Amino acid sequence: MVVLQKLPPLLTLITMEIDMSKLIYSKNGSQTTESIRNASPMIQAVWNQANKFGANIVRVRAYQDRFGNDTGKTFNSYHHEKVSVYKQKDEVHESNALYFAQKIPVTKSNKGMQILEVASNLDVQDTLDIIDEIQYYAETSFLGRLWNRIRYGTPMSITD
Repeated sequence: MVVLQKLPPLLTLITMEIDMSKLIYSKNGSQTTESIRNASPMIQAVWNQANKFGANIVRVRAYQDRFGNDTGKTFNSYHHEKVSVYKQKDEVHESNALYFAQKIPVTKSNKGMQILEVASNLDVQDTLDIIDEIQYYAETSFLGRLWNRIRYGTPMSITD
């Protein structure tokens, strides 16, 4: 038999602070997100950098590091340290299309950044550098990265 106990007030307060330690921005704002237009210029710089890359969702965690990349039905995802970037595939089956507030798939007129979730302890310069590294990895072919590795010593992947 499992008995659920009420959390002590201090633990409840800490849990609430952890949940509130992130900020979520969207293009136009909503009941659960803030409009990116109301964000600080530093946060807007992160949004703009990701938008230039063609990302749809960027998440910057407070504590947990994550590494690697993955391919799903809708997104290619790239993870390095505390930053995760999700970029929708160019070709997505209609049943897997993703919608943000509008009834238009992201691959149509909703292209570009849609959601930015950042931890309150965000290091903006580090985040911008990581987005640059992810973009290099995503947009440069294997042979291009190999050539740059041989010629300039550039890392082959974002985890080097």
